[in-house]
Amino acid sequence: MSPNGTNGTTEPKHGKMMSQNEYMPDLPAKHLNTPVEVTPSPEEKTTGHFNDANIKLFLSGMHRDGVVILKDIINPDHLDVINEFMIEDTKNELSKENLYKNFGAENIQQGPPLTPPKYFFDDVYLNKLLFHAVNLYLGPNATWNMVSGNNALPHGVKRQPVHSDAMCNHPPAPFYVVANVYTCDASAANGSTEIWLGTHHFNTEAQTPPGPKGETHITDEYVAERQKTLPGIQPTVKKGSILFRDMRLWHAGVCNKSDDMRFMIALGFSASWWHGTAKFRVPAETGVFERIIHGTKGQGITPLMIELPPEEYEKLRDAHDFSDVEKMTYEGEIF
Repeated sequence: MSPNGTNGTTEPKHGKMMSQNEYMPDLPAKHLNTPVEVTPSPEEKTTGHFNDANIKLFLSGMHRDGVVILKDIINPDHLDVINEFMIEDTKNELSKENLYKNFGAENIQQGPPLTPPKYFFDDVYLNKLLFHAVNLYLGPNATWNMVSGNNALPHGVKRQPVHSDAMCNHPPAPFYVVANVYTCDASAANGSTEIWLGTHHFNTEAQTPPGPKGETHITDEYVAERQKTLPGIQPTVKKGSILFRDMRLWHAGVCNKSDDMRFMIALGFSASWWHGTAKFRVPAETGVFERIIHGTKGQGITPLMIELPPEEYEKLRDAHDFSDVEKMTYEGEIF
């Protein structure tokens, strides 16, 4: 089939015109403002590779919208275990003096536990389908350099401004993705992240200058203009699915009005040609380093890690993974 660029249809060899909906029935029309959902078959879960039909759907969604939901690729029971840990861990976080809240909203940086081993699940941190998706979108030999997370606290009253995590001038090609793993069902009711489909095609022309803490956001003019056509949405993401988003995509943490926390793990991956120097932290002498090296072998993913003594790791688990030096390298892409 050869694409017809004038009316969004395709023309099969026998000459009959076919609408995009007939050609790709699982790709929602753009005006519906709905993210693509890719559901792997049991065979795909076993092999750790998407089939051609799902690859076509995944890449179409990512290039058009900048975000895709990978459905049911993690055992929900494993996320329950992590979520139980985070509930107790949050009590410790909230007792800290000068607790930093992202953009001043009821949203805190909170990394997931990598140790003891009962909290480290292969389908969360070494998911072959996730790795396949990363390499499909970023190209071969992508690097894995971030393990972080955030917590939308209950009864929130303040939302974040619409912003992009790509705060520097960047190429128009995909260079960084974030896999968001919710440890509970996420929706508008408990503060699922607001996303703006297709906004990964914008660059820093849409952003304000960095503030005193380096934060920037999308200008009111750009937000108002986009609001007219494709406003931000809060998708429903079931526990066990992954929200796979381009780093450039506009998004915002919004109020969690429920009675329970909404925790989310964030795993970050960089294209091999994007020369950042960030590394994620793992506790030394726990087997985590070796487990990640073994689990990524042959998967086209290179983990960039630094081992820290367990006590130091625990102190820094909730810190942002990009230090000032790393951020300078990231923004300037120093070779």
